[in-house]
Amino acid sequence: MKKMLLTGLMLALSGAGAVKVGVLLPLSGAGSVSGQAARNGYLLALDEINRAGGVLGKPLDLEFADDGSSPAKAVPEFVKLVTVDKVDFMAGGVSSATSIAISGPAKQFNTFMAWIGAAAVPVEDAFADHKYFFHYHPWAYYNFEAILSYFKTLKTQRKAKNIAIAYEDGPFGSAGIDSTIAAFKKAGFNVVMAEKFKSGSGNFGPLVSKAKAAKPDILYWIGYDTDALPLATEVRQQDLSLGLLYGTPPSWPVGFEKNPLADNVAGLSLWLPSSPQAESRKFVAAYKKKFGNTTEEYFAPLAYVNLKSLSAAINAAGSTDKDKVAAELAKTNMPTPFGPLTFSKSLKTQYQGFKSGNWLHFQFLGDARVPVYPIRFAQKSMVWGK
Repeated sequence: MKKMLLTGLMLALSGAGAVKVGVLLPLSGAGSVSGQAARNGYLLALDEINRAGGVLGKPLDLEFADDGSSPAKAVPEFVKLVTVDKVDFMAGGVSSATSIAISGPAKQFNTFMAWIGAAAVPVEDAFADHKYFFHYHPWAYYNFEAILSYFKTLKTQRKAKNIAIAYEDGPFGSAGIDSTIAAFKKAGFNVVMAEKFKSGSGNFGPLVSKAKAAKPDILYWIGYDTDALPLATEVRQQDLSLGLLYGTPPSWPVGFEKNPLADNVAGLSLWLPSSPQAESRKFVAAYKKKFGNTTEEYFAPLAYVNLKSLSAAINAAGSTDKDKVAAELAKTNMPTPFGPLTFSKSLKTQYQGFKSGNWLHFQFLGDARVPVYPIRFAQKSMVWGK
């Protein structure tokens, strides 16, 4: 009994004064594929950080919370982490809608935030005046810059000129849609359709019928993983003739690559396990050792990089003082599975990490996501449907 009490006391003392990072993720709901992948990335980074001595001489402590992919749930979970759990820093943040919802409390409590997702422009607007907001994921306009560059090559090589757009009606899909249409037109494309849909509804019949009448070369859709299979199913059922079905969900449905409906569907990713960078190979090996498998979801390595860079900045600062940690994190220049991580200004925020040059384009070919562009990453040529 005395030994048990002593052990408990030692454990309590070892946790006293430990740095605590709150992690708000969509572990359930529409964004759960991204959220679960990110959770694994955080856990892998936590293992490595604590094996290397922890943060400020103690094991780092993570407090996970599930925002349920819902703004209504995200706000109380965020407030609890900050006020009840008393975390020193906040990380996570996949959904744009939930991030917009917590922007008020974040500024009210002057919370230090190292955010891995939430790329819609309204999120950038919401945090433009927050001095402790570090954003790792490229903003939507960086994403579109990469997409437009790729589509321009298809216009030249494949004579692809007609684009139909399908976009979900939340901040992720709808924010900036007018500027997206204008940019396509300025680049010489014909936008033959721009139709919004309710993410998760599975009802794509009318939308695909409209697209079929418009005769696009490319159907470009902006939605979530729950929309991928219903849309691909409807395209196949209505025999919609396309050169390319191209989507930008943050994550794809688990096992989607094994479904024949995924054949030749294309998309955008910050990373794939086949990425050639040395840091990527190290991450894949470490992830496989811990979890017994690999992942193709880029939110896993993004979360990993997020926690590793934040912990390094805290150690360099020598304290949890937010100004000191911000100054150190701002100086980050570290190799990652995506390429070097540095922070610079975006259009409206002070600290932006990855940008348009970090994106790659892939296609589902032979039950796998295969990089097809840029050329330096391509493993196969893109399959054009027309």
